[in-house]
Amino acid sequence: MAPRVTSLLCLGLCLSQKITAPEGTLLRPSIRAVPSSVVPKGAEVKLYCQGPQGSKSVQLWKDEAFSLQINTSREEAEFRLQRERISAAGSYSCRYWQGLHWSEFSAPLQLVVTGFFSRPSLQVRPSTMVAVGETVTLVCQELINSSFSKLAFFLLKAGMPAPLQHQSPEGKMASFTLPSVKAEDAGNYSCVYSDKANKRASDPSDVLMLEVTDYTAGNLIRLSLAGLVLLILGVLLAEAWHSQRGS
Repeated sequence: MAPRVTSLLCLGLCLSQKITAPEGTLLRPSIRAVPSSVVPKGAEVKLYCQGPQGSKSVQLWKDEAFSLQINTSREEAEFRLQRERISAAGSYSCRYWQGLHWSEFSAPLQLVVTGFFSRPSLQVRPSTMVAVGETVTLVCQELINSSFSKLAFFLLKAGMPAPLQHQSPEGKMASFTLPSVKAEDAGNYSCVYSDKANKRASDPSDVLMLEVTDYTAGNLIRLSLAGLVLLILGVLLAEAWHSQRGS
């Protein structure tokens, strides 16, 4: 009798994994990494899955496979990744069970663990100083000519919690494009590459500082200053003219 009950319980659990709410009935959760989704090996990382308030079960999935599940009534469920696990790198998503359904999965978050290979180079075209509206290309290249069959490249910007872009080219380099740059695109950039087979990543490249100049704003300021100077000169000339007439 006991084996039969156990089998039924297992069947119920397996079926519940597949019951997903109709689209739009449950809010889609979001997932974030603290302190960042790009961390050096040995760092402690926490993943937070945010959904609606209320009692619910929350699952964490890694590389499209179930990883962990916790019960919480908080808006955000916390998953702590052990700092000694090299295998922590990967693509994470989460979902929650509320009512009689599972929500849809969050958008995936790519966790990149660095420090396993020598750093790549990062170059910019056409220059590190560009005008607003120009297109900038950042080229990240592996330098050690490794035997890895497939590489993934990630473009990083200081102050951003996740990579700006990532690519999996056929060769040993990736070109990242920033079209029609704006003033807020200025900053410090770097890149890393990883072996797609085991997801270990290199040290970050040397930092490249991109400066974006708004010539339109600069010209407006210069024209305003020139106009102010002309106005002052006009006032001085008028005063001098009135003084001469009075004498």
